[in-house]
Amino acid sequence: MAEQIISREFKNRWINFYGKNVTERILRELEQSDPRIISPNALYTTRRQLQESLESQGFRFAPETPFNCLILEFEPFNIVATSEYLSGLFTIQALTSLIPPKCLNPSSESVVADLAASPGIKTCLLAEVMENTGTLFAIEKAKKRIPALKSNIARMGIYNTFILNCDARSFPGLNVKVDHIMLDAPCTGTGLKLKKNKRLERRILNDVTRQSLIQREILDEAWKQLKIDGTIVYSTCSLEPEEGEVQINNFLARHEKQVQVLPININIGNPGNLTRWTKVYDSQISNTRRIFPDQGMDGFFIALMKKVRE
Repeated sequence: MAEQIISREFKNRWINFYGKNVTERILRELEQSDPRIISPNALYTTRRQLQESLESQGFRFAPETPFNCLILEFEPFNIVATSEYLSGLFTIQALTSLIPPKCLNPSSESVVADLAASPGIKTCLLAEVMENTGTLFAIEKAKKRIPALKSNIARMGIYNTFILNCDARSFPGLNVKVDHIMLDAPCTGTGLKLKKNKRLERRILNDVTRQSLIQREILDEAWKQLKIDGTIVYSTCSLEPEEGEVQINNFLARHEKQVQVLPININIGNPGNLTRWTKVYDSQISNTRRIFPDQGMDGFFIALMKKVRE
């Protein structure tokens, strides 16, 4: 059972923050497997064209298509062996991967930075939204993760993207302010299903402290590089408040009147809430979004923020 391999510390803090009933649902759902989600590459195909092509080979999909995706129900052979996959007509990803690029929604002429880019799925989705134009910087600290990033960008036919192997906490010397930033931040991953996060059973509270500090440092550096009226989307696949609502609440306190938290226009999840954490917090937190694993996706937190003049 998920309860037996998640530390009692984490279970108890979830109960304190989310309540016993929600925690029990989370623990049950963390054991479940997700279906494979197929996202058509809008630069080169449509959902209908892709579905018809794959169904002609025996693949079957659920009738519902959230976010213009396909939910795979049956595959006669591994779908990554199809010519459609190899030629970059689709990606396989979690539904939550679709949310940050769609919320950021950069225009085709934007200058955009993806600050934790590998393996590149969200980077490619950003490039699709940008119609493969503008300028997209894909920043990745870990050198060993660069090959996967390069491979996905090449396979998907993306050519507006520059890959930078550097630490986003010391923003590279681009000598340019950016219009939009996507930060799907490094995190504890406690919202991921167990099959995706083998480290969950070994997580300790110090991991939350360490990751939240890294997130804070990246956020503050990113904010310096963002243009006035620019936007940043911050997300984590963590259920820990320090990596979600608390992180953004502290960010708002540091930057005061410079930040406007924009509403997240998706029909899933719950408004961010800190009432179980503290009696005093910024009212803009309600514009963030908290998704639980029992809501059809991985556990996820997302905030969309605009930089305004003081």
